[in-house]
Amino acid sequence: MFLLEPLFLLLWIPLLLLAVGLIRSKTRRNSVAFTNFHFLRSKANAKYFLPQFFDFLALLILVFALARPVTLEKTVTPPVEGKDIMIALDVSGSMEALDFQPKNRITAAKNIIEEFVKGRKSDRLGLVFFAKESFLQVPLTTDYDIFSELLARVTTGVIEDGTAIGNGLGLALSRLESSKAKSKVIILLTDGDNNSGNISPETAASLAAEQGVKIYSILIGTNGLVPFPAGKDFFGRDTFQKVQMKVNPELLKNISDKSGGKFYQSISTEELQKAFKDIDELEKSPIPARKLKIYNEYAPDFIILAMIFILLARIFAIIFKVYPEVER
Repeated sequence: MFLLEPLFLLLWIPLLLLAVGLIRSKTRRNSVAFTNFHFLRSKANAKYFLPQFFDFLALLILVFALARPVTLEKTVTPPVEGKDIMIALDVSGSMEALDFQPKNRITAAKNIIEEFVKGRKSDRLGLVFFAKESFLQVPLTTDYDIFSELLARVTTGVIEDGTAIGNGLGLALSRLESSKAKSKVIILLTDGDNNSGNISPETAASLAAEQGVKIYSILIGTNGLVPFPAGKDFFGRDTFQKVQMKVNPELLKNISDKSGGKFYQSISTEELQKAFKDIDELEKSPIPARKLKIYNEYAPDFIILAMIFILLARIFAIIFKVYPEVER
């Protein structure tokens, strides 16, 4: 327990001085010179001091209540307006290429997204995944545990293969259309060229620019030969083959430039992590100016205690007949 207004305790000083003065004056008035009955008389009159004692104690407690005794319950951070971020994740078959650690491109992307989620405080996050078609996995939310749980379920091979970048961006944009956030962002992760869908990436980028949505595009992988799963051999072991993956960095750069975002190309998990870190720095959320402390207040309890002592003082005054009787 501590006091929020400790200066009020200075009022104890005049109260204590007043009490000392009253005690001395009563002692002088009740004493008789050269007698052996002073001690006995003081003991006999002690009961008459009880009401005054309880009144004095009540005053001390009321002053202590003014000093606001409290205990700290918790410290809270006031909510701030964050960003709205939609992540559009490519889940086409090429994301199974084994040129990223710890397993393949899709696993590396999900791990880095998970790290990104852990750094959020007030941002709303949403997730769209796409191949030949696009689907909403997580609507905009600040429930990061739910987001992470649903992200873990995303995998390749659940929808027809293809890379419909425009459709993925279009679906992400539709979720940001009614957003009132000051900053709206789409993070696009893909390892290929647009080859499916009924919305062109350029059209989606133009719509994003009109809505004030920035698109940060991240190209995962390169245009070279990469190891790719080729099934199992006679003994049940995984086999691999080198496959040429078609990429289109110019397209992704154009998408980002048109919407006011930025383009990244990552050829390793470390570079992918760096891209997300850079986006985080560019789209930094506002930091609360202060923290609020919530206290448990005990002043009412001490006020009640003071009232009890005042009541006791009146009761003792009646019992010991401190008040003078009125003759009739």
